[in-house]
Parts: sequence; structure tokens; C-alpha cells
Amino acid sequence: MLTAVVLGMTRAAGEALAVQMVIGNSPSMPAAITQPVTTLTSQITLDMGNTVFGEPWQDALWTMSLVLLIISVGSVVMVRLINRRRMAI
Repeated sequence: MLTAVVLGMTRAAGEALAVQMVIGNSPSMPAAITQPVTTLTSQITLDMGNTVFGEPWQDALWTMSLVLLIISVGSVVMVRLINRRRMAI
């Protein structure tokens, strides 16, 4: 059950269109939990085509991509560790 929760959270973090539509895709920092925000995936997909090679904003988008990859890999590693412990018990 815990494995399913972690994998579901990983999928939700990487899901672009559904999450983007649900949260409103606003590039501003929210002041309250009910205000719209943007996700890493949404910001990358919306802005990557509008940047020029070598600009700081393009570097920031690539860094955001790296953070998203690290989150995904970390979640998969966590699931494997959880399953390994469960098998040992």
C-alpha cells in the first residue's frame, strides 16, 4: 500500500497536463493555499520554447528539469528500499 502511495505521488509530480489544468497554471507565488500556482513540469513545458540559448532563464528551466528528475529517481529508490525491507521481514 505504501509503495502505491509513493508511486502515485511520483506520477502526480510528473504529470503535466492534468496538474496544470487543476491548479490554474499561474506563475505567481501564492499567499494562501487556495490560490493558483504552477508546477515544475508546467513551467518547463510552457517556457522552454520561448527562451534563447545561454540565457539564465533557460539555465533555470534545465535546473528545474534536473530537480524533477531527482524527485522521480528518489521516489523510485524509496519504493525499492521499502520493498526490500518488506521482503526481508
